[in-house]
Amino acid sequence: MNGKTFWAQLRRVPTPLALLVGLLLGLLIGRSLPSSFLAPSWAFRPVYVSARKQLTLPTIEQRHRVLELLSTLSPHHTSECTRNSQPLYVQQVRERYESLVGLRPTSQASWLSSLDFGDFGDFGSFGDSQHVHLAPTKEHKYFFAINLYNSFEIIPDLFATLFRVSAILGYHNVYVSIYENGSSDQTKALLRIFDALTKSVGLRVTIRTSTRTRGAFNHRIEYLAEVRNQAFNPLYELRDSHNEYFDTIVFMNDILPCVDDMLELIWQSRRHNAGITCAADYMYHQELNSPVFYDNWVSRDINGTALENAPFEAIFHDPHSSERFQLHLPVQVQACWNGVAVLDPAPFYTPPYVRFRMAKIGESECSASECSLICNDYWEAGYGRILMVPRVKLAYDKKVFDVIHPQRRNLSAIRGYVRLGGLPDNPRTDPQDRSWFGPHDRLFTPEESQDIEFVPGPSHVWCWGWDGAGDIDGPDVDPIWESMPNRSQRAGAVTVKHERMMDGL
Repeated sequence: MNGKTFWAQLRRVPTPLALLVGLLLGLLIGRSLPSSFLAPSWAFRPVYVSARKQLTLPTIEQRHRVLELLSTLSPHHTSECTRNSQPLYVQQVRERYESLVGLRPTSQASWLSSLDFGDFGDFGSFGDSQHVHLAPTKEHKYFFAINLYNSFEIIPDLFATLFRVSAILGYHNVYVSIYENGSSDQTKALLRIFDALTKSVGLRVTIRTSTRTRGAFNHRIEYLAEVRNQAFNPLYELRDSHNEYFDTIVFMNDILPCVDDMLELIWQSRRHNAGITCAADYMYHQELNSPVFYDNWVSRDINGTALENAPFEAIFHDPHSSERFQLHLPVQVQACWNGVAVLDPAPFYTPPYVRFRMAKIGESECSASECSLICNDYWEAGYGRILMVPRVKLAYDKKVFDVIHPQRRNLSAIRGYVRLGGLPDNPRTDPQDRSWFGPHDRLFTPEESQDIEFVPGPSHVWCWGWDGAGDIDGPDVDPIWESMPNRSQRAGAVTVKHERMMDGL
């Protein structure tokens, strides 16, 4: 039979029979070829443990490939955070945060030179990652909790920072829990994209969404406390189902954070064994044409007075606190939240088992913010080492972010030059570094790493309550000086109970 006759006979075969023959041939060919020929090199192979099907952790190359995809969507506003930082700041950062690295190279190479995480990689070159052998250090577990509502604009920056910070802390050491509800923009759709991307590189993320909104007759603080507790649910689920505990909680609002901002808050939290560590957040004041301190409804000075929505020199009433704040030095406070709070989780795991809550109005407790109340509960539980870190300046929008993170323009800070002699660099000799909203790469001073002498809490705290249901315009009762429990005024309230300091701090 010649070729023409063969093809003529083949065309007479019924279509269903031809399809069946094709499928059989495909199966035979597939079985005869090696699996590596059919699957791309980056495909993940399942590993069977007992009866559960699990995915193997991706390789460094696979993570880097997904990072490139992730970076096409982020970040928008914070892309200049660590770009073109002055060399001395880069050196300080490498030394300061080395103890936080969750995976350490066995060679003597710098930890930053062994990792490439987009913009954070501007601190150091990537090098040849496939030849770096990583060995785990002492593990510390971090639980990130986030509430989102109509947050489409900030999600790319938020996830970019989460992704890079988690890579430094170690993906296996981090769990991210996000609770979103009631958004009317495309927040839910964008969250689904980032959920898939982050999980594909081994970062554990739980994103739960809801259509629920605050009803007209729901108490505002009761509602907000419930929303925050929803983001905490995986913390207890992991404890109950896998006996997994975390020694640091990072609770984030809808902010625009830089990578080194988050590392500094975690570093200060561990350095001082703090119960709560927070940043300083800012909003734009139209009349002053400048950013001013924002979260004064929650934040209280160590003397119990409320902080002010004012420029930096007029925020604190206590003279000692004000002086430290203006020098960018960590300040002990009675309460704060300010966009990000790093919490010691011990009071969540052990008695008195604190949770976000509304005030016990029936017992004459002032109806403060759920964030103020949790600070009060930390004091009463004996975890009153509460710290504000002025260096970490946070914004909720691009306008404020650009003001509080200006670009360095002074010619004395030309990049790449090394001092050959003379006096050592002093961050206060550059006029930009002396300004409050100076460049992001302002050098660290020794005072920013010194021990803080924590003192017991005040006997009374200024409280402007919010009693009414449905009122969304602000506090609705007369402010008072509320008395604090005697236990928060004793030395035991600031005694270290949960040792969280890391090696090298």
